[in-house]
Formats: sequence, C-alpha cells, structure tokens
Amino acid sequence: MRAKSIFLAALILAGCAGAPKPAGPPRLHAALEAENDGAKRYARGDFGMAERRFDEAMRLYASIDDAPGRTRNRLHLARTRLAQGRDEAALDLLNAAPPDAEPGPALDTLLLKAQAQLALGRDADAQQILAAATGRCGAACPQAASLNLLQARAALAGKRPQDALAHAEAALKLLRDTGEAVETGNAWRMIAAARFAAGDAAGALPAAETALDIDRRLALPEKIAGDWLLIGDIRRKVGAGDTAAAYQRALEVANAAHLSGIAGIATQALAGLGTAGSTSR
Repeated sequence: MRAKSIFLAALILAGCAGAPKPAGPPRLHAALEAENDGAKRYARGDFGMAERRFDEAMRLYASIDDAPGRTRNRLHLARTRLAQGRDEAALDLLNAAPPDAEPGPALDTLLLKAQAQLALGRDADAQQILAAATGRCGAACPQAASLNLLQARAALAGKRPQDALAHAEAALKLLRDTGEAVETGNAWRMIAAARFAAGDAAGALPAAETALDIDRRLALPEKIAGDWLLIGDIRRKVGAGDTAAAYQRALEVANAAHLSGIAGIATQALAGLGTAGSTSR
C-alpha cells in the first residue's frame, strides 16, 4: 500500500492558498501562476503536467532568490514524483536539496524521504528517517497525523501489526474534525490493514469499507481500487462468497483508470480463485 496521499493534494493546495496573490513583478506572477496550475493539475491526477509546472515554478522562484517558494515547489515536485511511483527520482531530488532552515519544510522533507524509502522497500533507512522526524515533531506539530501514518506503514512492513494499529488509530484521532478527508481515508485503510495483519479479519472489514466510502466521495481511483483489493483479501480470509466480486471491482476500476499494477494484482487474485476477470487485459 502506497502512502501516496500523505499530505499530497491537501497540502499542495494549502501551500498555494497561503502564497501571495498573483500580482506585482512579472516573474513572481509567472512563478505563482505555474505553482497554482501545478496544484490544479495534481488534484486532477495529471501528474506529468503537474511535475512540469512545479519544476517551472521552482526555477522561477530560484531566479528571483525566493527561497520559501523554491523550497515549497521542490516539495510539490517530490510529492508528484512519488504519486507517479518514481520513488528513486523523488529521493534524488530531496537528497540534492540544501538543508532547510525553516522547521516546517525540513520536517516535510524528512517525511517525504521516509515515504520514498518505504516505497523502495528500504525499511531500515525509513525507520532512521522517521526517528529524526519524530524528534522534530512536537506536541502541536501539524504533520503529526502524517507522521503517525508513516510510522504505521513502517510498523506493518516490519511485521508489527499492533504497533501499526496504534499509530493508525492515533492518526485518526488527530484527524478528527480537521476536514482532511484524504488522510482520514488513509488512516481507515491502515487500520483495516493492521487489523487484518493481526488476524482480526472481522474487525478489518468495516474499516476497509469506511476507507472505500471516503475514497469514493473523493473520486480517487487508485485508492478505490486498492480498497477493493483489501476488501477482497479480507473476504477471502473469512470465507465470504463475494470475494471474487471485490477483486473484479478492483480490476474494473484499475483498468478504467489505467492502473496496470493494481490491475495485475487483481487479475492474479481472481486467477487464484479460479475466476477469470471479464475486463482483464
């Protein structure tokens, strides 16, 4: 499971909303325009064009010696590469960046590095980075929920489902009444995965269904398809008769959204049940 949504669209749009209105010098206007356009394209899932626009904005900010703008767009660019599954490229970008003096961007950089390392299967490196991030995230840290979700993911990768569940539930509590629907969906999905890994398939199913409801409202195909895969795994564990239907839904969503990786997993799962996916390819 990829923690792609980790502070992704919400923080990108929030970051852009906090920037000055496009006015004043033409080069600043162009930088703001590129950043805002990148955010809109990211939210629509047009990651290729979003990457180009964030790269353009980063260079424009650098040309006028606007360090916060350059740093902000470097983070946007790294998030966009992670969303495309280009984890090594995102990590290279983050490692090449100069150290941030501001605590917020520095912590965001650490969290993105941890996300990339987890996606690359480098769990020990991710744990080291998360330990450093924990030291920077105090009681009122706005990134605390995202940090807990990454810690949950790392614990799950390390086969510590109870630790994963504790972190995921802590994240959900932090997200309560924040309106951060993407991260709330991630928290429910992680709770479901942790419960399932701990052997509580019955408790995992309603959590996975809650994640699916949220992701449907947000119209996020990759997350919807991933939710159906998880629901299929849970149903298979409890011996439910509608297991194949869940994998078929995952396959249909993945094919419609051109998510070849998830489509392949769903196809294999259906084959394991002796069921051929009617929309597989």
